Amino acid sequence: MSQPWQVELVGIGSVVPSLLRTLREDLAGILVRPVWISTSHIDPMPFFDPRRGQYAAHSILERLLQPPPKENVQRIGITELDLFLPVFTHVFGAAQLGGPVGLASLYRLRPEFEGSLPDLDRTHERLLKEVLHELGHTLALIHCRIPWCAMGASRLPGHVDLKDSAFCNPCADRIGVPINGLQLFDENP
Repeated sequence: MSQPWQVELVGIGSVVPSLLRTLREDLAGILVRPVWISTSHIDPMPFFDPRRGQYAAHSILERLLQPPPKENVQRIGITELDLFLPVFTHVFGAAQLGGPVGLASLYRLRPEFEGSLPDLDRTHERLLKEVLHELGHTLALIHCRIPWCAMGASRLPGHVDLKDSAFCNPCADRIGVPINGLQLFDENP
């Protein structure tokens, strides 16, 4: 993908503003692309499924399309809610493969969800990796077989921990970002 795409972050429900700001800064540094936080906010209540006690990720993705993102803008929703897709008991995120929208949730990425002590750094790192993963799907990347790549599949929070907050060389090349999350500079300008 050679087009100059950008990233728009959208809060869904109650999301701490400092978390979005830190996420924006980290993503901009890794992707070397413009990343901004939308002034719009999405109320998640219409997407709550009382039978499951969770929020329908596919419905939130549809809502993220309203209004449609501008051309070459990948819109990623960030939430603290527990998400599901009809065929899964839960998901860390979801995205339209090759489409303009994705979604990532903190809910099951928090160490305390697994019975561990709260750890803000680990939570943020996991969220960053999940956002990179869902963003990759919006840019038409599928799951990668390189275990540390951000596009590796993750079924458990521990699987997310094994990944890096960067794309492997082939994935990075396909979407036009720095290899392994590093901006390389030519020593001879």
